[in-house]
Amino acid sequence: MTYQVLARKWRPQRFEDVTGQDHVTTALRNAIAMGRVPHAVLLCGPRGVGKTTIARILARCLNCEKGPTATPCGVCASCAEIAGGSSTDVQEIDAASRTSVDDVRELIEAVRYAPSPGKYRIFVVDEVHMLSTPAFNALLKTLEEPPPRSLFVFATTNPEKIPFTVVSRCQRYDLRRLPTSEVAARLGDIAKAEQVTISPRSLQAIAREGDGSLRDALTLLDQVIAVGGTEVDDERVAAVLDLVDRRVLLAVASACVDGDPAAALEACARAAERGIEPKRLGADLVGMLRDLVVLRVAPNAEGLVEGSDAEIAELRELAGRTDAVRLRRMFRALVQEQEDLAWAPQPSAVIEMALVRLATMASGEDVQALLQRIDALERRLAGAPIDDGGPGSPPRAGGAGG
Repeated sequence: MTYQVLARKWRPQRFEDVTGQDHVTTALRNAIAMGRVPHAVLLCGPRGVGKTTIARILARCLNCEKGPTATPCGVCASCAEIAGGSSTDVQEIDAASRTSVDDVRELIEAVRYAPSPGKYRIFVVDEVHMLSTPAFNALLKTLEEPPPRSLFVFATTNPEKIPFTVVSRCQRYDLRRLPTSEVAARLGDIAKAEQVTISPRSLQAIAREGDGSLRDALTLLDQVIAVGGTEVDDERVAAVLDLVDRRVLLAVASACVDGDPAAALEACARAAERGIEPKRLGADLVGMLRDLVVLRVAPNAEGLVEGSDAEIAELRELAGRTDAVRLRRMFRALVQEQEDLAWAPQPSAVIEMALVRLATMASGEDVQALLQRIDALERRLAGAPIDDGGPGSPPRAGGAGG
């Protein structure tokens, strides 16, 4: 039997199962319940957050044999056909590969036919922003005066490229990037259902790598399970995801904060021995410096920093060893060095020099003290004549006269 990846196996089949998009699912459920379903819906958001999934659930709600209903049965012939992608009344179109005006004219021709056997003809157009300008223009009239019992659901990751004349004819819903905590919780539920043992720390790491995309996170979980089996340990997850060990990262950050360039270079060498790429080390250190700045200026804002209570406590203690000005300067300096890493012939040398620069960077208090000394010196010089001891210098006040 062909294996079905987790992202497909656990695709939500009801609005209640969609993770983190309650503002969208609630609005659509209410529209169905009140009989106020629009003729065109625009779903915007980053990849892997549920745009196509919501479009398919909406199609099932409208064409379920017990519907229209906000809670499709999932077992009738119509629900099964839509779930399997074989419904004649639900057509999915990839606008990335069908961008021409001729493709849109075929779509417009199909809209004219009444739904059968379902109640609605539904057209799901993915990556709609890829359509050409003539194609959008050809679609306008149909969106303005759509045939009865027809529905367009447009999905896009780049709504700025869609003409305003099209957007204004749709009900727009913006899907959000999912918080790491919500993704990790969903991964935990799926791992438990799949009888996979994995630590909360590893789930958090996978969720962070997913970057707000549940689909990407599930793909990574699939990869981790393929390598580690049903007993997944933290080290295996770190190896698969090419993560920098937190202890190594904390050692590098501590050396930089404490002004110890030798210790920073030693920690960098340990990271290299583990096969960690310089660019990855720099990127993860940027993230940790960001957390240090946040905890330094807002010590009680745990919600702004991800990690366990123990990890946040470690970062808070480290942030307290220096001032916010220095941490911010370290962050900016490392971001600049990251840009050089992409083109450097020896990336390891670049990251080493970057760490030396961070470790030897003066604190904000030192800089402020230096500025105060300069200001005091300028004030003293402004209040007295300058005597450089040269032959043309005027006699000192109170000196012997001729």
